Amino acid sequence: MLTNIERVLLLQNVDLLSKVTSEQLSRLAGIAEEIEEPPGEVIYTEGDAPDGLYVVISGAVSMRRGGDEIDRIAPNGAFGVWALFDDEPRVATAQSVEATRLLFVSRDDFYDVLSDDVEMVAALFKHLVQRIRKIAVVAEK
Repeated sequence: MLTNIERVLLLQNVDLLSKVTSEQLSRLAGIAEEIEEPPGEVIYTEGDAPDGLYVVISGAVSMRRGGDEIDRIAPNGAFGVWALFDDEPRVATAQSVEATRLLFVSRDDFYDVLSDDVEMVAALFKHLVQRIRKIAVVAEK
């Protein structure tokens, strides 16, 4: 079982949370759940409803679309990030490659934390706006 500090350190690696303070990450770490998956376990399937964010503690997760691997998530990597905001179905299947430990932040719990922390909402918006600006600059070229 990870300590709250270890959970904060993992969450700091999530690009979406890069503008969130350690104190705010501590609140998210407090609601996060550790999950253990055996090799070959399907975590979610393409087309499933979004449920939350996952961070790989140990092991690896294969991301597949239409049967083809499109990404492999290693320790400290995150997947399902946009499920925190988007109601659209999952665009890929996530499956453990080996025995894997995950840190999971459910979408509902995430919104509960956000409802009490305007500064965290502002930090998330700041990150999202910066990301959109980068995309806009690339599209202009």
